[in-house]
Amino acid sequence: MGDLERDIMAIVSDRSIPMTEKNRLMAPIVDQKKVLQRTREDLERIRNTSYEAKCGMSEYRDR
Repeated sequence: MGDLERDIMAIVSDRSIPMTEKNRLMAPIVDQKKVLQRTREDLERIRNTSYEAKCGMSEYRDR
């Protein structure tokens, strides 16, 4: 994601690019960054969740 940040900052700091063009250039980069952040959050949530596979039949086995 550092590369995306550098790309955004390069566009922002380039004074030769008009604002509307900057917005057009940055939109896909910002969208990509959002997707990567969301994916990382989801993967961390999955990694930190303890999943238990409980079968309803196991309740009746020991009876």
